Amino acid sequence: MQICQNPNCPNPFNPDGNRFCSYCGANNLGTLFRNRFRVIGLIGEGGFGRTYQAEDVDKLDDPCVIKQFVPQVQGTAALNKAAELFKQEAKRLFELGDRHSQIPRLIAYFEQGTRLYLVQEFIKGQTLLEEVQQGAFNEEQILQVLNDLLPVLKFIHESNVIHRDIKPDNIIRRQRDGKLVLIDFGGAKQVTQTSLAKPGTEIFTRGYAPIEQMLGRPCHGSDLYSLGATCVRLLTRCLPVPDIFGDLDDPLYDAHEARWLWREYLHKKGVKVSNQLGEVLDKLLAQCKSLQERVGQ
Repeated sequence: MQICQNPNCPNPFNPDGNRFCSYCGANNLGTLFRNRFRVIGLIGEGGFGRTYQAEDVDKLDDPCVIKQFVPQVQGTAALNKAAELFKQEAKRLFELGDRHSQIPRLIAYFEQGTRLYLVQEFIKGQTLLEEVQQGAFNEEQILQVLNDLLPVLKFIHESNVIHRDIKPDNIIRRQRDGKLVLIDFGGAKQVTQTSLAKPGTEIFTRGYAPIEQMLGRPCHGSDLYSLGATCVRLLTRCLPVPDIFGDLDDPLYDAHEARWLWREYLHKKGVKVSNQLGEVLDKLLAQCKSLQERVGQ
């Protein structure tokens, strides 16, 4: 991939065959972004922008990820809010990544042209979503997920941060040591007594978020609930799938009675789990509980 060297270019990433920049028309193309990052290619696109795989030539070609802020939103207020969330992700990675090995480290954050950029550590491995698509998790694997991630959530909560988007897509099993890494802090929220007292931005994934979070009042326990929802989804291999109207076809959760049906689902499949694990998952999935009540402290 070639990089436009015009510092005001709105989108400097160009295919290898280009002689001129596709976005600003400049003929000054190079191989490095900001004289440091060699961009390998596009990883994916989301609501706030694009993600590229890259190498940090200042660190012996160490793999990294470049997130480019290109929000798919309309209106000044929505754009400003999206930019604020993008900046928050950089801030959370800066605060947390260097202090915990299961959170990606922030390498750089900057503005170029009309775009914001975040560069973070590349975590090589599969997401739990990719893993569960190959087969349902067994009890031993679920216990490993809990043992790996509960200390990570304890750490971020003690740092007064709520992740707000725990789900299989945002958990990567690191290839080199098998440890689970929590990614995507774009929805993370700094917690103060003031912020807890008033409704916040509604950031959540349906099928994983508790009622209090969907009402704009997330708390530390909301992350624990989402971890519990993640575990029962991995255990049953039953993922929330929206229909053409955006409603969920979800045999694991009765929305009318606000009740999880994961035990009944497993029973029909002839799968049993220990009473100990069942009690832990039920505690995590209990509605509107405090952090202490969810983890039994």
